[in-house]
Amino acid sequence: MQLGINPYAAPVCGRALPPDVPAARGKFVYLFHLMEKLRRAHNCVLMKPSRVALGRWIATLWLALPLAVLPGAGAAEPSAADAAAPQSHGAVHITRAELLSVPGMGYSAPPRRSEDAGLPSDGWQAVSLPRTAGRELVPTSAGGVRTVTDWYRIDLSGSAPSAQPRLLYLPRWKTLGRIAVYGDGVLLYQSQGSAVHNGYNHPLLLPLNAAAHTPSPSTVLIRVDRLRSSGSGFSTVWVGDQDSLRWRYQGRQLLQVLLPFMGSAAFLAVGVFAFAVWLVKRRESLYLLFFAISAAAFLRTLHYFVTGDHLLMSDEWFEWITVASLLWLIIFIHLFLQRLHQQPSPWLTRSSVGLALASSIATLPHASAAVPSLYLFTPLLNLAVLPIAMLIFAVNLRKALRSKFPEGRLVAGWAVLALAFTSYDGLLQNNLVSPESVYTSPYAIISLFFIFSYIMFQRYTGAFAEVARLNKGLAERLRAREAELEQSYQRLRVIENEQMLGAERRRLMQDMHDGLGSSLISAIRSVEQGAMTDTEISGVLKGCMDDLKLAIDSMESVDADLLLLLATLRFRLAPRIESAGLALRWDVQSVPALPWLDPGSALHILRIMQECVANVLRHTRATIIRFSTATEGQGVCVMIEDNGAGFAVEEALRQSGRGLRNQQRRALAIGGTVRWESGSDGTRFTLWLPLHHGSGIEKSMSPA
Repeated sequence: MQLGINPYAAPVCGRALPPDVPAARGKFVYLFHLMEKLRRAHNCVLMKPSRVALGRWIATLWLALPLAVLPGAGAAEPSAADAAAPQSHGAVHITRAELLSVPGMGYSAPPRRSEDAGLPSDGWQAVSLPRTAGRELVPTSAGGVRTVTDWYRIDLSGSAPSAQPRLLYLPRWKTLGRIAVYGDGVLLYQSQGSAVHNGYNHPLLLPLNAAAHTPSPSTVLIRVDRLRSSGSGFSTVWVGDQDSLRWRYQGRQLLQVLLPFMGSAAFLAVGVFAFAVWLVKRRESLYLLFFAISAAAFLRTLHYFVTGDHLLMSDEWFEWITVASLLWLIIFIHLFLQRLHQQPSPWLTRSSVGLALASSIATLPHASAAVPSLYLFTPLLNLAVLPIAMLIFAVNLRKALRSKFPEGRLVAGWAVLALAFTSYDGLLQNNLVSPESVYTSPYAIISLFFIFSYIMFQRYTGAFAEVARLNKGLAERLRAREAELEQSYQRLRVIENEQMLGAERRRLMQDMHDGLGSSLISAIRSVEQGAMTDTEISGVLKGCMDDLKLAIDSMESVDADLLLLLATLRFRLAPRIESAGLALRWDVQSVPALPWLDPGSALHILRIMQECVANVLRHTRATIIRFSTATEGQGVCVMIEDNGAGFAVEEALRQSGRGLRNQQRRALAIGGTVRWESGSDGTRFTLWLPLHHGSGIEKSMSPA
């Protein structure tokens, strides 16, 4: 029975569709006529773009959308208007039955044989299948539990013998109660467990005879013991062999049970992963909301695939979880949408959360005497939630459309479809549409899972893109900063070079003025006064030449190598030493490098060595001069020894010997020390130089 409505004869925009469309015999034929109806409605809107025409088209799409999403839901079996007749592949579709309703008080166990029930022979009514009985939204209070036992009698006496065992397939029976099936008066099957969560969403497939070529029952009795206020829905019946019914049963089991379970379980698994991410990144509240939505969605869809045989709690608590999770699911989606479009509604959030808390507390099992059995009021509560959901989603849809976040628009658009699916399921739950339809709310949850997964994927990849963009900007700023630093470094290097060149020029000028200039002036005055012989003048000029050469040598880079500097000194002074009749002994050993050795320091060392050699040539009458090096403590030593007549060191220093004082000052300028050890067998001069300079060492000094 289709409630007296032919979906193919409804007028659309004043023009009736053909009323003689044959009954759909497969899902493709049914879907074709459904699409044809939507196409004609759309054409009416194009021809008459009035508000009424547009409203009719939207209403048609609204009502047809759940069936269009799942075309196999209403088309897996032929229409109930078809007469019972043998179908292809040996299946018989039963669309007529006889019904006997027996009122009672309380549930009763099914008898082992139908004769024990004492059924009368008269009072049976012919009914069309599928059949629905309306339920009471607000059950009337009365003493005891009022029940009705519906007996459906199906005549199979005209069925042809089968070479295979015959099966009975019942797509759906839905009520608050239990079912039992009899074949020729013998109990073949009875439901177990809870009378509330009784597997109403699970199709029923059971054998009528034990083996092939055995007689199948000629009469089948189906007993449905239910609450009188709960209403009922009873689909058409199929009888046939396994090959003809297995694909129908498996297809409906997939649509009604397996897909909702797999979708909600996958949603919850991804939600747990999101919760783990949130534990690490507490500032990303979207991950926590994603987990909350997945958990609420899983709890909400439990009743679609969990039967009373597997419940770990009472019916009241399970129904409370089912009802409460719906409202909290809507609130979590509302918070998720607010997080996306960044336009919060504090008044709506506070009021909806307060309503959810009050509703959850008020409907706690055994908490209020006004709610004796929550599952009797579930349809009313679901209808009460619908306007709240419409308000929440309407507000978020308006804000999402005004925002710049496409994800918010996507979820808000899903909310419109979810409301359509929920409205359709409300009609199915209250037996206002054919019980052979499929609940569409689980598929709204599955679509929400894909949408949220897409959003999380976009945010995940977007985070990487944002990091890449920030890194690129940081790299550009770093390159700009490096360029600025390079320019600053170049300017500083130019300034340092200019300062170094200026300091070197001043040093050379001062050294040549105090050394070479002073010697030349003394020689000129002596020549003018005739106080010097030619030999003496030649010696003075040679000394001036040595000063000039050493000043030039000090400008060469020695790379902190003291031995290279001493080799330069030997090259310049060896001819003068040998011409004076002295034997040169060179016992220089390898010593550590001096990192602080620069041209200024090198000139100080050369002047100290030059002054020492000049004193040996001038005053000692030595025949041998010996150069040697050694490592001493945190420094190195350069020693010059001769075998000439010694001198009194303390007396010479006390008399302010100009040459000795200059040696001391130059050694102090480079952080070193000088000392003399003199006796009758000769004099040893030692210059100690540190391996590393202290910060307070002054490297330039004007000689006296």
